[in-house]
Amino acid sequence: MSIEVQGPEGVERLPFDEFERRVRQGEIPAETLVRMEVLTGEDFRPVGSLELFQTLADPEHLAYARRVGAAAPLVTAALVGLQIRIYLSSKVLGVADWMVDTCTNWAPAVLEAGEVHRLLTYGVLHLSLTHLALNMLFLAYAGSSIERAMGRVNLVTIFIFSVFVGGLLSMWMSPGRPSLGASGGDFGLIAAAVVIGWKHEDQLPAFARKYFGWAILPYLVYPLCLGLLSTTVDNWGHLGGLIGGAAMATWLQPEGFERYRRGNRITRGVAVALGLLSLGAIAAWGPRLVQLDERTSATGLTVSVPTGWHAGWAFTEDRGWTSPLQDGTVVATTKVHRKPLSTEQAVEGLIAQVRAGGTEVDRTDDIELEVDGWPARRVQLRFEISGEPQVFDALVVVVGTAVHRVHVHGSADRTRRLHQIAERVFEGVQIGDPESLLAARHKLDRNPRSWKANLQVAEEEAKFGHPDAAWEGYRRALRDTTEDEAAIAAAILDLYADYGRGPDEARIDELIGAYPEDPRVVLAGHAARERLQAQREQTQ
Repeated sequence: MSIEVQGPEGVERLPFDEFERRVRQGEIPAETLVRMEVLTGEDFRPVGSLELFQTLADPEHLAYARRVGAAAPLVTAALVGLQIRIYLSSKVLGVADWMVDTCTNWAPAVLEAGEVHRLLTYGVLHLSLTHLALNMLFLAYAGSSIERAMGRVNLVTIFIFSVFVGGLLSMWMSPGRPSLGASGGDFGLIAAAVVIGWKHEDQLPAFARKYFGWAILPYLVYPLCLGLLSTTVDNWGHLGGLIGGAAMATWLQPEGFERYRRGNRITRGVAVALGLLSLGAIAAWGPRLVQLDERTSATGLTVSVPTGWHAGWAFTEDRGWTSPLQDGTVVATTKVHRKPLSTEQAVEGLIAQVRAGGTEVDRTDDIELEVDGWPARRVQLRFEISGEPQVFDALVVVVGTAVHRVHVHGSADRTRRLHQIAERVFEGVQIGDPESLLAARHKLDRNPRSWKANLQVAEEEAKFGHPDAAWEGYRRALRDTTEDEAAIAAAILDLYADYGRGPDEARIDELIGAYPEDPRVVLAGHAARERLQAQREQTQ
């Protein structure tokens, strides 16, 4: 579309882009006569009477156009310079290791240790010259354009918000993988440039549009796709930065316009508030955000363990999982005893085990509860190992002769965070039937008349806290066999001695009288009678 402009030297036909440029630059005053068929028909009219001119010739818009064309990208230069200086500092002996240890984005350190600064500091770290050069190239290219088009404060807001969102998504989706570099912020700037080009196409001077919108979209899509083909690239960080940058560019408006001033302040304030609230929440409740993996043992104990914790040994000589920070351990173990224990006996056994590896053991809390209907105790201890204060939070569940124990322990200076992890681990504890019991039941289902299958089921049911089912299994086994009946009778009497459940008093006497010379029956009968006498005394 062309526009005819009547000037001192006659009528000049201008392309719309050139007409727009001259109006924005103030080269075509309001009294100039123009003809544009769409707006004026066949007549020449003063350009100042057209709404198009009023939009293009707005003083704020003229100032904006001049700034886009001439403003020095000082903040972009400062961001690039800062990261170059940090890279050079990393070449000092020991500094690179310190930066990696304290400033990279790494989920265990952020969530478990509360080092939330990592969600920002990782975005200015580079240990490779190639990595630095590539990121600074994108930062300089996209940052300078955005700084001119949106203003310096908006540029900083977009970059920092992109780094933060990229860090969050990377931490959540790749919790075991440390990350560093400005690429999340760069992707945010490029995404912002795309959105700015689409959103503010009418406000951007024609010469600047080649740095925004569709023109820069390939610079976003190509490296994103390239990263998906590599296993060493933090693609989640890139995606998070892209989302953060696009969101901020959608909400923010170019600086320099009075009508946008208040809205920009509110948007930046909301972004800062959300960031600070998120950092505060993660610092306070990070352990509650740690991802968990469910593990089930052959003994039927199911426990949820923090993702990324690696297998190892605890000071109690139990197998467990240790935090990558080396300051916390989760143990889930089951010990099967010869006889059923009370929860107090199980707790005392645990404390004795702790005392074997630590000193100054003190029980700070002890709560009775149930887990899936089984009696349990939650015990908290404090003790020392080699003079270092430790905390120990344990859940002990008694299931027949089996004692399931799940505990979390670590350095006392992490007490609050370790207790938060323990709460989540304990919430996921489930008690199911062990594999040996399930296998015995399956065997019995295939051979319901087999006295051996009934005996095996009864023994497993008795071992894992099901005395009524065990009694029925023993009864069927004794009914269907003529082999070693005394052993089965002794097992029935042991069942009563252990649980006070099973045969009645007459049946107990009958079993004892049937095998009076078998030592197994005599001993089991004596224990059963003692249990019977104790029950009578309790009822009196």
